[in-house]
Amino acid sequence: MTVTTAEQETGRLIRWDRQARRNAWDVDTMTAIADAIEAAGAEPEVRSIVLRGAGDHFSAGDDLRSALEADTAAWEATMAGFQRLTRVVLAAPVPVIAAVDGVCVGGALEFAASCDLRLCTDRITLITPEVGIGLVASNAGTLLLPEVLGESGARELLLSGEPRDAAWAREHGFATELFPPGELDERIAHWIGVFSRSSRDAVAATKAMLNERFGTLLAEAMDRETHHAVRLFGEPDARAALREFSERRS
Repeated sequence: MTVTTAEQETGRLIRWDRQARRNAWDVDTMTAIADAIEAAGAEPEVRSIVLRGAGDHFSAGDDLRSALEADTAAWEATMAGFQRLTRVVLAAPVPVIAAVDGVCVGGALEFAASCDLRLCTDRITLITPEVGIGLVASNAGTLLLPEVLGESGARELLLSGEPRDAAWAREHGFATELFPPGELDERIAHWIGVFSRSSRDAVAATKAMLNERFGTLLAEAMDRETHHAVRLFGEPDARAALREFSERRS
């Protein structure tokens, strides 16, 4: 996986590239993305951060091949990597934009829910497959997805593990905007321009107030998620599902 950054006017673009695996993340990738977000937020000239996967997909979420080889300590590190991504997005003093194309799965979807805007193409597929592999959501998804989608939509997504399409994403409020894939670059440029005209300090204060209304709920949600994800990782359901995944890929 390669993580790169680029400047676009006052925006910082962060892109990850592992197209052969639909941009699935491992711990090193998540660390590189989080580091790049923190670095961008610390630079006064940056007014917005754009996150996107290379090619046709946002991210397939966790790299399950790595999970197959992980022990409990390694899985705890994976969960910490996912949770840190959301923490740095929430702490960033500028708007963070998820540019979502193709598949957006599991922790990557829950991470996108923590971003300030989600610019989505009309070929997206949303899946939170954790219940189907004996695990649970991360990235404060158990708190933020009900905020973004509404209680019913979040429960439908998280409890079923079934894929949902762009129309569902628009109906339930996941997509800030929805458009054909060919318009993604144009819409990114539009929002970079919007945030370049705003007071950075005022945007930072507004974003902080929006996040602070959760109080301790964000940290508590992530603690619960980590606890259950680590607890369930060694249970028969998760081990069987991961073995089945390995056999399908072999």
